[in-house]
Amino acid sequence: MKLTEIFKIIRQNWFMLVAITSVTAASIYFFVKDKDDEYTSYTTIYTGIATGYDLNSVSANNNQHTAANNAFANLISIIDSRDIRKNLGFRLLASHLMLKAHDPNLLKESSYEKLQEMVPASLKKKLVGATVEETAANISRFYSASKSNIVRDIISSDEFDYSGAASASSDAKSAIEAERIGDSDLLQISFTSSDPALCKNALEILTQLFIEKHKQLHTAQSESVVTYFTAATDSSLQRLKQAEANLLSFQKANGIVDYSSQVENTATEKNALLGKYNDLETEYAGALATLRSLEQSMKSRGVPNLYSQEVLRLKNRLSTVKSQIAELELLNRGNSTPAQASRMASLRKEEEDLSEKMLSSVDKHYANSRSKEGMPMGTVLTDWVRATFLVEELRSKLGLVNKQKGEYAQEYTKLLPLGGENKRLIREVDLAEKEYLAQLDGLNQSKLNQQNIELTSQLKVVDPPYYPTSPALLTKILLVVFGSLSVFLLTLGTLLGLALLDDSLRKPSVAARKMHYPVFGILPESNTSSSKQLLLAQRAEDHLTRQLILKMRQKDSMGPFVVGVLSSISGEGKTDLCNALASNLLSMGIDTQVLFPESHKGKISPGAHCSFYAPLQGVLTDASIADLAGFDFMHNAVVLVEFPAVLEDTYPVSLFKDLDLVLLTVKANRVWQQADKIMFENIQKVTKAPIETVLTSVKPDDAKEMVVVRPDSFLHEQKVLPSPKSLPALEKV
Repeated sequence: MKLTEIFKIIRQNWFMLVAITSVTAASIYFFVKDKDDEYTSYTTIYTGIATGYDLNSVSANNNQHTAANNAFANLISIIDSRDIRKNLGFRLLASHLMLKAHDPNLLKESSYEKLQEMVPASLKKKLVGATVEETAANISRFYSASKSNIVRDIISSDEFDYSGAASASSDAKSAIEAERIGDSDLLQISFTSSDPALCKNALEILTQLFIEKHKQLHTAQSESVVTYFTAATDSSLQRLKQAEANLLSFQKANGIVDYSSQVENTATEKNALLGKYNDLETEYAGALATLRSLEQSMKSRGVPNLYSQEVLRLKNRLSTVKSQIAELELLNRGNSTPAQASRMASLRKEEEDLSEKMLSSVDKHYANSRSKEGMPMGTVLTDWVRATFLVEELRSKLGLVNKQKGEYAQEYTKLLPLGGENKRLIREVDLAEKEYLAQLDGLNQSKLNQQNIELTSQLKVVDPPYYPTSPALLTKILLVVFGSLSVFLLTLGTLLGLALLDDSLRKPSVAARKMHYPVFGILPESNTSSSKQLLLAQRAEDHLTRQLILKMRQKDSMGPFVVGVLSSISGEGKTDLCNALASNLLSMGIDTQVLFPESHKGKISPGAHCSFYAPLQGVLTDASIADLAGFDFMHNAVVLVEFPAVLEDTYPVSLFKDLDLVLLTVKANRVWQQADKIMFENIQKVTKAPIETVLTSVKPDDAKEMVVVRPDSFLHEQKVLPSPKSLPALEKV
């Protein structure tokens, strides 16, 4: 909807808008003029939430702004809570019941006298205690004792302002509002009441209750959190100790210090000993072969006593010494103690002595001092002794390495199946340790938060409540202004909604869009009491006449210009249109004849330029316009034929072939239905004449889309040809 259309609706309905708004304003003023004046007092509390000292600030907090907003929302929720309001009402009543005489700083006189009348002396004696808190507790118990008692009546009575304190209902006389001042640390609380003394007294009590409730909630919350994390930390510590004990017991039972290192070292030593064993075995085979060769050579030279008892004894002792030397060398691996070094030196000395004794023993065969090959026998014997020493040494090392290899293989076989259990126990310890550390961190954080709450939850009153001296007169004015404005906007919105939902044709532009036929002209609403509307109607008729003359000029054939005036239903203004066109054409000297259905007889007086016809003649026979108009048909320039309503009566179908133009009359306040659309689509198929719309009963504002009324200073008389007899007066049908 365009802005011009909105202004048009306002202009058309201005009287109704002004009337409804004025009545509403007067009604609101009538109902609020006797209302008690309202007073408002304020108090400001410093919270320290946004910029105050906070122990959590030691760590970066990206959500500080959101946290501050949430904290203020929590504070406001506490103030708006039912518990706070109810306790405020009880304490206000308690402070008033404890008065020995009227105190203007606590209660206005009328309320004090009414309170004395409503509360009997016996009940007052039961309720009043030593302090305000004790009296409030007595009132609370009496209030909750039954669903109907005098305390409940006083709290909910309109005579007092306790109801607004005890409940958050929107219709309460008194009201509590709390809001944060900008982005600061300040929280402003206001109390509105008809009693100025009550405003100050209520805010003082409310501030006290609010601070107590805030401290209670935060302390209880932090204590419960610390208690939970303390118990959880102790429990996780016990599980950690038990898991560590299980792991230690398992490792002691199986001789495990570091399972992974032990398995890795055992496997490494096992493989190293295997390689060393193979090397020693190769050396031993070579040394043994050398020894066998020397012995064979010596036997061939006649040394039969080479393995006499003495030599064998020395050889066996040498084998034992070599084994001990090899064992010490392999086991010590360079980390020998002084005792082991002394033992090694003693064994080396004994080895040399045995070597010399063996040489002395074999020297007795000096007679065979040379071999067959010419080699001295002394050299062969020496080589034999050395080979014997080497064989015995290698045999000892092989035995020792083989023994150690078996021990490492046995150790590896023992450790291998223990890996899964050892890993499970280590995992249990690790999980228990992580759980303990997490609980410990939670405990530390909760204690830190508890300390932080104790430091930051201290609310301080920086602007105490005051005694309001003047009422808020602006409230009544705002009620009248906003109430009237709301009704005005509601009424205007209703009118705009009705306009948007209006599916009628209304004006030419809408009719052309919905009917899909061009608009030939309009006939406005007729109002003989308005000269402007009469002038507008005259201009609209003149516009229709000019349009018809233009259409006449477009006809090439001879004969009168035949116009069919149709409508879907009766009462659409066909007769008015024929009358207006005929009158204007005749006044301009254009011969015009109007054919009306015979149903109009008695309603329209016959004359020289109008006649009647029977619609059935155009249905039962193939009648033409000439057959119906008579002999003077060809002497006319224009023939207007009014058809019966095509959706209600029988109409002459045979006349459609003679029409040069079809004017479809339709009222602006009706809806173009599907039946209308189908009917005129069918009519268009049986006539070559174009169909154009004449919109009737158009409102003056909408009529200006096609008709312009110029000011009187621009109007001048129109010269016309001499006119014959005018049409007789026609009645509207």
